[in-house]
Amino acid sequence: MRISSIECGRVLAILAVMTIHISPFANPFNPALWGSGSWLWLSGTINQLCRFAVPLFFLCAGYFLQPRLSREAPLTVAWHYCRPLLLLWLVWSLVYLLVPFNPLDAVQQGYLASLRGQWQFQLGDPLNGWLVGGMIHLWFLPALVMAVALLALCYRLGRPSLAIWLGLGLYLLALLGGSYAKPLLGAEWPLLTRNGPFFSLLFVALGALLRQRQWQPDARTGWQLLLAGVTLYGCEAWALQHFAAVPLTRHDFLLGSLPWALGLFGLLLANPEWGKGSWLERQAPKVLGIYCLHMMLVVWLFVFGPQAASILWEIAKVPLLLGSSLLVYRLLATIPLTRRLLSTR
Repeated sequence: MRISSIECGRVLAILAVMTIHISPFANPFNPALWGSGSWLWLSGTINQLCRFAVPLFFLCAGYFLQPRLSREAPLTVAWHYCRPLLLLWLVWSLVYLLVPFNPLDAVQQGYLASLRGQWQFQLGDPLNGWLVGGMIHLWFLPALVMAVALLALCYRLGRPSLAIWLGLGLYLLALLGGSYAKPLLGAEWPLLTRNGPFFSLLFVALGALLRQRQWQPDARTGWQLLLAGVTLYGCEAWALQHFAAVPLTRHDFLLGSLPWALGLFGLLLANPEWGKGSWLERQAPKVLGIYCLHMMLVVWLFVFGPQAASILWEIAKVPLLLGSSLLVYRLLATIPLTRRLLSTR
């Protein structure tokens, strides 16, 4: 089952994820480059406006998987769904561990010598690393796997609603140990609560619940939920920065993420023909592959791009990343061996 508007929404979501990672008007390798107040606000606002993306991915996963969970053996369905994702996660983790971030350093210093510093960055946090993998963005895959496994277990027990309550509890714990930790606890937990099922389970379970109840909102309801969510999210982010000095870019999700994502998903459901036959819809099958591969290109753009502040470069980074990701995807898709890196099929 494919819904044109949701397919297009997934493509916009991967573009949002890429925007977060390429960080317009920010440089994670040199924070002082765009460290003044106005640039921090601009980069932080861009970052936070893109935070609809991952919740939308999780909602879609639960929504489209629910019919199989309800009519087939749920644990078997979960295994068949999760096994290819785990293999993809393992293979891409190895790719990111073995491909140098700076190929020129690998030539000048030697391959292994250049990788030692890279491995310190990638493997330097053993507490969280096992839920992430070989590169920071790969956390999404084990988080999705754990959420689907827990949802399937709840279906197996005959209590699918239990996943909602468990997900809500984990979500609140994640906020307590993450974005809200500084004002409420004084410091964040060592465990990064974006990872694992803390963030993912609630959205995956909500997606399944919406499909189970055959939710068919009208466009007005979708807009109302979306705007309420964005407003709540913005108020939370502003208050946390103003009263607790929590940076804007710290937040992967807040309370407002729930109505924001539900409103966007509802809006797409209410307008299923949006984008039908468009270029966006044709890119939808590439989303998972682009998600996996794009982070290497992000690193190379930071390494080989201008090292001085350039407004033109900051504007060009996102389209450059998108274009290069599509090009690399196309190249990998032409080779039988590397084609398997791009999807779970």
